[in-house]
Amino acid sequence: MKKSNKGFTFFITVLLIILGLAAVMMFSPLFLLSQIKVDDISRYTKDDIINVSGIEKGQNAMKYLGGSMRHLLQMRMGKAEKYVENLPWVKSAFIQFQFSGVVHISVIERNPIAWIKYMGNYLLVDEEGVVLEVSTQLDERYPEIRGLKPEKYTIGKMIEIEKPERITWLVQLLKSLEHVDRDSSQSLVEALDWIDFSENDELYMSLDRRIAARVNLDSELTYRLSLLKEIYYNHIKKEEKGIVDFFGDKYARFIPE
Repeated sequence: MKKSNKGFTFFITVLLIILGLAAVMMFSPLFLLSQIKVDDISRYTKDDIINVSGIEKGQNAMKYLGGSMRHLLQMRMGKAEKYVENLPWVKSAFIQFQFSGVVHISVIERNPIAWIKYMGNYLLVDEEGVVLEVSTQLDERYPEIRGLKPEKYTIGKMIEIEKPERITWLVQLLKSLEHVDRDSSQSLVEALDWIDFSENDELYMSLDRRIAARVNLDSELTYRLSLLKEIYYNHIKKEEKGIVDFFGDKYARFIPE
């Protein structure tokens, strides 16, 4: 009986301490938000991000902290992060309370990779197949991906196509393109005019309207695209036309017209 009473007393004591700390945090000026900092971004203004997050100056940070135990331990604002991540061009958001009343917002933006035609419009997608925007015209900075039949789309969500099994290869292609251009001054994406999915697991490509290539859709796709980029930029003259022919597992050659 005494052990039971001691346990109950301990529980009440801990609960009172937690409630006391919560009360101190709720009314302490240290937790009043005085400044909201947003890292530089290209697709949205800082005010856009702040407004979407729902965070307001003068409010107590406790109103926004949480989302999960990890968020609490890191003094992060999980719900506000989700609001910001609902923006089409935002891949992830990190919103953290820093003592002295400062909230720091850091955003990783999505990188556009290619266009996919849908009825009379074009859908701009990133390396995950997420639709970023819709246009009636192509922007030549990004290639068009052909041979797919989109069924429907929602801006900010992954595109849906007629043959769901092709989504895997579409995402693999987009991620491979992003990978081969990462941290490089030369861009394969910028050189590509279009990419066509064939029915026999091959990709047909046009570069700079003068170079054609056929690439197998398999586990070596990233390697082959890297090799194609190397050949295009470093082994083909600007005035030359022809075909990049892949043979064997890991070899390719340029065949001029």
